[in-house]
Amino acid sequence: MFFDPFLEDQLAVWATASNNYDRLKQVLYRSVDFGDFQIRVQHNPDRILSAAAKIDEASLKARACFLCKENMPPEQQSFDYNPTFDIRVNPYPIFSRHYTVPAKQHIPQLIAGHFGDMLNIARAYPEYTIFYNGPRSGASAPDHFHFQLAPRYEMPLETDITHCSKEILFTTPDKTLIVESIEDYIRKNIIIRSADKELLERNFHEILNMIGKVTPNDPEPMINLFAWHENEEWQIVIFPRRQHRPWQFFAEGADNILFSPGCVDFAGLIISPRKADFNRLDVPLLRDLFGQLTLTDEQFNNLRFMIHDLRMS
Repeated sequence: MFFDPFLEDQLAVWATASNNYDRLKQVLYRSVDFGDFQIRVQHNPDRILSAAAKIDEASLKARACFLCKENMPPEQQSFDYNPTFDIRVNPYPIFSRHYTVPAKQHIPQLIAGHFGDMLNIARAYPEYTIFYNGPRSGASAPDHFHFQLAPRYEMPLETDITHCSKEILFTTPDKTLIVESIEDYIRKNIIIRSADKELLERNFHEILNMIGKVTPNDPEPMINLFAWHENEEWQIVIFPRRQHRPWQFFAEGADNILFSPGCVDFAGLIISPRKADFNRLDVPLLRDLFGQLTLTDEQFNNLRFMIHDLRMS
């Protein structure tokens, strides 16, 4: 696989990345059991800059964009994937192989016009899951469009989809497209499966438009988005959101928790840069934290009804 020697070559010449990948081998893990599923917690101090990133307009303008090619460290290499995207080693990894897929142009983090690219990359690299943090849903560079790649099955979500009970929200008569949701998952979710790329793109955008009617929609609906390609079909997972960070993120003293989740956290692998937070996360606290960020029951029911009405029309 191309990515393995690419990573090895980068770690041989890029000390920052090499040191961070070495430290990743020493990170701590623990699991929180919810009965039908588990959430894993990774204590990873190197991710503190990402977790605490300021993404207001003034802060973004005050720093050089770290995804623009002219601002890359001299040791960093960039694989020319296609005319639109590069692929680079992520120097602050969560996974043993962690890649960033930035646009070559400095364009905003908006999925419109790029979902087809996401599907193409997922099909090109089936050993990886591709994911997208919305501009107000965990992206630390909302001013520069990018995806990320992680090895398959490193996030609990991919196993949970198989083992957890799901509700079917929509299906075409010939079952060429199925829309489902994992039940009682503490993070409201939409799963779309199809082998038909055109059908999948069309319905994704329809569902995204529906999400925009029940959750903040500026400049796009708040979402975390995943795609992978397996057994000749794509699986897409959307986590619609209503908020970026819980009140505990902004609290002072003992109430403060550095919890600023993006895709990886919503997929059941919580990245905890501080040891105190790593130790305190339990079932009630995680229900509270995610409960502030995911859709309310009322919002999700409204979304379900819209998808149901689409099926009945």
